[in-house]
Amino acid sequence: MDGTMPASAATRVTTSILCTLSWQYEHESKSLERLHELAKAGSWNASTDIPWVAWPRQSEFPCSRSSNPLCCFAPYEALPEDRQRELSWWQHGLEISEILHGEQAALQISAQLVQLLPDMQLKLLCSAQVHDEARHVEFFARYLRNTVGVIHPPSDALRGLIQRALQEASWERKLLYCQVLIESLALARLQELRRHCRAPALRHAVDYILRDEARHVHFGTERLRQHIADMDQPTRDDCSLSLLDATLALAGSLNIYTRIATAQGWPLPAMRRHLREYRLQHPELNRDRFRQLALNMQAVGLLTPAFKTQLESLNLLG
Repeated sequence: MDGTMPASAATRVTTSILCTLSWQYEHESKSLERLHELAKAGSWNASTDIPWVAWPRQSEFPCSRSSNPLCCFAPYEALPEDRQRELSWWQHGLEISEILHGEQAALQISAQLVQLLPDMQLKLLCSAQVHDEARHVEFFARYLRNTVGVIHPPSDALRGLIQRALQEASWERKLLYCQVLIESLALARLQELRRHCRAPALRHAVDYILRDEARHVHFGTERLRQHIADMDQPTRDDCSLSLLDATLALAGSLNIYTRIATAQGWPLPAMRRHLREYRLQHPELNRDRFRQLALNMQAVGLLTPAFKTQLESLNLLG
């Protein structure tokens, strides 16, 4: 099995942030003002509002059997139940670790945006998001340590995206990476988890986190829509292409099942055939995971024909 990530593991990223001071304190958008009020009212505490009841890994699976692509794969089905359960927890740990790292990315980027954004209303909204993302990081780190028992390092694709977003100089690109790409994919994955996860703490927290993430996406699309409409076409195309590249990298980044097959000594061609058949039998999975991203790309004016065609060609969009 994969080893845990050392407690001292860290990546240093050199950035150059232009701090913008705003001396205008009026709220220009009633919609954004309502979002800020919702953020203040929706604050929750990861320590006291989550039912941190013990969840026995030794006797329980983390998610429903119907949601696990390994089911019906002959080598997996041949394993005794305790071994299947161990593999399911390893798989779950990889997936939740990736979510945790994505939440830290949103925390870091939104903190940068507080400095970069041009007006005070946007700064206040982003400061509220920093608080939200800190709670999300706190929850997922605690869940992984106490319930799953391991935190895995980020996939190479996610690590690269985070570094790229942190080093991006413009606040527009940072908003796109954070609120449109990362948050859209997080919304879809959390909705999927809510349907299938079994651990009480995770089920309970996901309800809170989904509410936060929906607010973040609304904020990002609201602010970006008019700004992108004012861009010239080459700039819009470049923004769309940049998000497309990041999306395609993330779509195949966390190859959990290949890693499991390699660790188990299972034949990789057989695993790949099984996964292809599973995706054909469940076409809604990829569509659900990328539909929110496509909707938000369309909302801000960046769902170009090339972007849509590329997702459709990979069966990532219905």
